[in-house]
Order: sequence, then structure tokens, then C-alpha cells
Amino acid sequence: MQPALAGLKHLNRLEQVLARAEWQGSGYAEGLMRDTEGRIIEGVFSNLFLVKGQALFTPGLSRCGVAGTLRAELLAQAPAQGLQAEVADLSIADLHGADEVFVCNGVYGIWPVVACGDNQWPVGGVTRKLQRLAHTLLDS
Repeated sequence: MQPALAGLKHLNRLEQVLARAEWQGSGYAEGLMRDTEGRIIEGVFSNLFLVKGQALFTPGLSRCGVAGTLRAELLAQAPAQGLQAEVADLSIADLHGADEVFVCNGVYGIWPVVACGDNQWPVGGVTRKLQRLAHTLLDS
């Protein structure tokens, strides 16, 4: 992913278009984007969150990736929802160890991730709570 555009909300979507072209059909709703070091950065057209207990983790975007508006709002609203929020470098092992996983963007809100490869996650209480919050934010 292009480091010169790290963290910027921009209209250049060539990397995402190329990534989306890697799969055909409806078998996958979304794909994961990784940086050149293998860290998880985001979805093809979404930001990624992992839930561990009552803590949210989302990838740092200082090297590449797009800082979405809903991502920013969820990070800002997390303490009021009783959640700790952390921006951190995330690995595939972090993804596999998560209690819940979801992706989000300002168009569709929050999509729970229920499977990736051999891993499966429930649509848990934190994800449901934040879905309700996102619905309210996007409807206002």
C-alpha cells in the first residue's frame, strides 16, 4: 500500500480496485489489506477493528491506509461506550486471537466479520453495541 498517502482520506482507490479484482463472485464480502511488512491495515473498502474483552484495536495508519470518518468517530466515542480504544500495529496472530472482528465505513456502517480462513468469530455484544451507535451516527 502507498505510504505517501498514509492516513489520508483521498479518492485514489487503485490499490483497492486491484485488491478487489483478486476474487470473483459473492463468496467473499470483503478482503484484508496488509502493508509490505505483513501488518494488517484495513479492508479493501473499510476500516478494521478487533475486539478483545472490552477493548477495541484498530490498525495504525502512519505507514499506509485510509483513516475513515466512521473509524475516527468510533475511536472518539469508545470511552463513552465503556470501551478502551487503541491504535496499534496488528498482525494476523492478533486477528486470530480476537474475540470479535468487524469492519466499518461511512456508507454501510459496521459489518461483523464471522469468518476469515479457518477462524470464526461470533457477532458479539461489543459489535452489536457499536452497530447501534453507528446506525445513529449515520442517520443523523
